[in-house]
Amino acid sequence: MKAVIMAGGSGTRLRPLTCKLPKPMVPLATRPIMEYIIGLLRCHGLTQIGVTLYYLPEVIKNYFGNGDEFGVTLRYFTEETPLGTAGSVKNAEDFLNETFLVISGDALTDLNLAEAIAFHQEKKALATLVLTRVKTPLEYGVVITDETGKIRRFLEKPGWGEVFSDTVNTGIYLLEPEIFRFYEKGEAVDFSKNLFPKLLAEGQPLYGYVAGGYWSDIGNLDQYRQANYDLLSGKVLLRLPGEEVAPGVRAGEGAEIEEGAEIEPPVILGRYARVKKTARISGYTVLGDHTHIQEHVSVKKSILWDHVYVGDHSELRGAVLGHRVHLKSRVSLYEGVVIGDGSTVGNRSLLRPEVKVWPEKYIESGSVLSNSLIWGTRWCNSLFGNLGIDKTFNQELTPEFAARLGVAYGSLLPEKARVVISADNSRPARTLKRAMIAGFLATGVNLFDLGIATTPVARYALVTLGADGGVHLRVSPRNGDGILVEFLDEKGFAVSRDLERKIEQRFFTEEYRRIAVDRIGEVFYIPHLLERYLEGILSATSPQQIRNAHFKVVVNYDRGILSLLLPTLLRALGCDAVHHQLLEENKDEAGPKSLKEILAVLDEIGGRVREEQADLGIVVDNNAERLILLDEKGRLIQDEQFVALIAFLVLKYTEHSTVPVPVTASGIIEELS
Repeated sequence: MKAVIMAGGSGTRLRPLTCKLPKPMVPLATRPIMEYIIGLLRCHGLTQIGVTLYYLPEVIKNYFGNGDEFGVTLRYFTEETPLGTAGSVKNAEDFLNETFLVISGDALTDLNLAEAIAFHQEKKALATLVLTRVKTPLEYGVVITDETGKIRRFLEKPGWGEVFSDTVNTGIYLLEPEIFRFYEKGEAVDFSKNLFPKLLAEGQPLYGYVAGGYWSDIGNLDQYRQANYDLLSGKVLLRLPGEEVAPGVRAGEGAEIEEGAEIEPPVILGRYARVKKTARISGYTVLGDHTHIQEHVSVKKSILWDHVYVGDHSELRGAVLGHRVHLKSRVSLYEGVVIGDGSTVGNRSLLRPEVKVWPEKYIESGSVLSNSLIWGTRWCNSLFGNLGIDKTFNQELTPEFAARLGVAYGSLLPEKARVVISADNSRPARTLKRAMIAGFLATGVNLFDLGIATTPVARYALVTLGADGGVHLRVSPRNGDGILVEFLDEKGFAVSRDLERKIEQRFFTEEYRRIAVDRIGEVFYIPHLLERYLEGILSATSPQQIRNAHFKVVVNYDRGILSLLLPTLLRALGCDAVHHQLLEENKDEAGPKSLKEILAVLDEIGGRVREEQADLGIVVDNNAERLILLDEKGRLIQDEQFVALIAFLVLKYTEHSTVPVPVTASGIIEELS
């Protein structure tokens, strides 16, 4: 009799472990799941085996080869597109010219296949489904049979109100080659969902055999951990790798346990694994091939794959670590943590329960990780950069991340404190603003929602409203896919480094203020804010003098919020404004200009200044914080001239007698003072 192993599964529910590995290659007690299946088939005399492949097929082929090393002969059949369980087996039709057994390559079982084969032959069935009894059948296909074993009914993944049997489909089938007459090659067909119900409806001889023994489909990460524990405890009647070196302790070739290390069974060590003195390995732990455990490490109920390094004084509790994971010193991993292949965790880092880290990530030293790390390549132990928090939208800076920022900042402010919040006109910034609002309100903080604004408008509103702090979100000036979150103090300035550290500490430790339902904060909206802002600008200048001069200016600015501010301001000042747009007319959302864009537009504006015989050329960035000026001949006013001009205006038209300037400023500044 021949057999077919269905090994095309991607194991989506086992991610991040299966990001780079097909599910049949996920290791149990240091060996791939499929290796146990091949061993089970070989023990029952099934050595001619076909293997259907789809996801990462070369990984399986490279490991098992032609099967000689495992005492069987393997032949591979690769799907180009997903065809379902029956569709994939149809690809092996020419190979399957006699009664054959179909089995999943990503389930763990010790069922007695010989008894199932004998039952199938006795009943002269077209198809026999191997069934098993489970306590909770909700996640499986339920099958009901009569007293002879003939199948009477199927039900896929029922609710509790639909459960009529505890016997479920294991995905192991005994089939006659005539079954291929009931569907076409290349057709997407599933055994349990399509083919078997069709055969039942047509009255074909379809039987179910209820087998005793162990079976787990390893459908999620909890079941994966439990399957390892069951193997170690002897609950599964399969031979484990290595040799028993002490009661309940198995070790592969070259494994080393230094004197002074403590090993509490059951434990299995892979080939050339090493446990150094003073380390403690507690029961139900798997150490993969070439895994190194340093001194003063404590590992409990954890599954470590191959080439893992665990630095000194680290603690692991119920964690799963993929291939080549590197933990530095004093790392703490709590129950349910899963780290994908090739990731590194820095010194003194802590990963909270159920955190998942996708492959090839780097977690900086001192980090506290409370949420899964899926996107990006690094996790920093600090949030703030030079301007605020600047991260890629929906990868590093997600809505849930933004909500936690709101909770962290809000927890540092008194209840009923008043915070100003605003965003630029980009959809990512506005989306994250809404998430932050939820976080603030949950701490009992009240919000002034300014809607769409610039950072200067937010600063003005914060001061005039007497708010306790503020947040403005805008497109990152360094990354068009990023969002910059600016935190402002009660004076409208960027918050101090000390407050930044406090926000980071609350964010990472999750020491948030939790309030009662009746103390949730409120949101207030400020009408006519832009008009009041413009009035504030005009009141701080001498508008009549400017009007009397009848200036003509060529101005360039991004569309969006500035289109509501700048034209109105120039009209109020009596300026004849010639508008020069950099952005296309149909572009609704303005991101920051790049240096290349700015340099390209300066020549155009300079030419336009000369053409229009204007007095001045002006370029304003999308946040109204960067200003570039050109003189009446279209020449760029250089940095040193610009600094001197600002210093002159401050000294002449304000009460300030001191002006801070860069150390590189021209000596003309001293003459002005």
